[in-house]
Amino acid sequence: MYRVMIVDDERFIRRSIRNRINWEQFGITELEEAGNGMEALELLDTFCPEIVLVDIRMPKMDGLNFISEAKKKHPEIDYVIMSAYSDFTYARTAIDLGVEAYLLKPIQKEELEKQLGKLLHRKNEKKLQRMSQSIKVEELQQEVILRYRNVVAAAFYSETEECGERIEVIVRNQMEQYENCFVYFLRNCSRSTCHVFLINMEEGKQETGRRCVKIVMDAMQDSGMWASVSEVFERKNFKECIAQSLYFLKRKMFYSQNKIITHSSWENRCVEERKSQIQTELEQIYSRIRKREFDRVKEELLEIVDILIQESNPVKVMEEGIDEIMVLLCHLPKEASNDMDFNILLHDFRSKDYLLVYHTAEDLKMNLRSLISRLLNIVQQKDSADAIVQIKEYIENNYGDSLNAAELAQRYGLSVSYLSTLFKERTGVNLTAYIEGIRMEKAKSLLRSREWTVTEVALHTGYSNSNYFSKVFKKYTGITPREFRETERKK
Repeated sequence: MYRVMIVDDERFIRRSIRNRINWEQFGITELEEAGNGMEALELLDTFCPEIVLVDIRMPKMDGLNFISEAKKKHPEIDYVIMSAYSDFTYARTAIDLGVEAYLLKPIQKEELEKQLGKLLHRKNEKKLQRMSQSIKVEELQQEVILRYRNVVAAAFYSETEECGERIEVIVRNQMEQYENCFVYFLRNCSRSTCHVFLINMEEGKQETGRRCVKIVMDAMQDSGMWASVSEVFERKNFKECIAQSLYFLKRKMFYSQNKIITHSSWENRCVEERKSQIQTELEQIYSRIRKREFDRVKEELLEIVDILIQESNPVKVMEEGIDEIMVLLCHLPKEASNDMDFNILLHDFRSKDYLLVYHTAEDLKMNLRSLISRLLNIVQQKDSADAIVQIKEYIENNYGDSLNAAELAQRYGLSVSYLSTLFKERTGVNLTAYIEGIRMEKAKSLLRSREWTVTEVALHTGYSNSNYFSKVFKKYTGITPREFRETERKK
């Protein structure tokens, strides 16, 4: 899955690019837009795109300055310049900044697709290279890693970070007794403290790895430790062997009693079907975010957590599903005005290997539910404050119209009771009194400055009945409109 950001000050251009490209064929599942360089910089930390398509000429911060600033914090992002200017100066500056491509407007669909294909192919190659490097042995070159015909991988997870060296010593000592086996200690293969050993052997039996793991577990006597043993793989498939041991280990939260996991029937289930179901649900939630239906967003996300974290789901489905939720939540900081607490909470959760650090599935569910609830509460609070500001501004600009709680609630997507309660909390005065106060202050201003009749002032400030207007005015000021005007003339 990849993410792309489109940065251009012309909204219709952003829309055009978004709508003309079949993004899914490139594996691009998330698109974000920004209207200038400053806005794009603010979004980078939370949206985290792999590719940015950026215009040169924009207000506040142009494309070249944006790229220069962005590369200081995000050197891994690829940038494609879009510009109506073919001047060599721009191209030269873009080259100096390491821009991957320079496209002239109007953007040709075929040319953009060609560039996307090149960039993503290169990123895939780099990704595979990094994966290969992450499972290199410490002492030996990768080309000699496989000595025998078959391999088994053993993976250990411990809540104690310092236990890695001790595990390695025990494993090596145990495997010395096997004439036809050799063990390689691999670097951590996850975001958490996870140690993996690749055992090469002539005999194709899982029992060798299982026996080794049991001896290690007995020797460590660590209650906060889990292990897994892969199935037997042919030597050419050692990477898949390692991956399987990690998948097994990531099921530890469903095996609180059994600390050694040697198989997982769930991994053979239909992954794509389950992923598609979860993705459909999340797409619906994303549309609700755009509609600012944050109550429904919270409710439906909490439901998805229960659907997602189940023993019957493959590890890949759970991992990618949680990652998708994190991506979705990353769209919320702009609604929360980049709230610091929001970002700290989100970063803290994303920095963990979800399926390893939690003891049980219920622990993971509880923490994920808590995160979602706390983040949505922050967003709702900020959104509510923004709504009140907008409502006050609307009242001040439309005081002469028919205004009431029901009409305003409908306009801003709130219930009448919630709006009334929220308005009183934020302003210290109820909504009806606020509307009346705005109208009366405007009426006082009109009575001072214009030779309007009381009826005309009443109509202008939203009162169809001048007698009722006079009654409300006297209650507000202590005198009638005519008395107020006479008093003001004498000053």
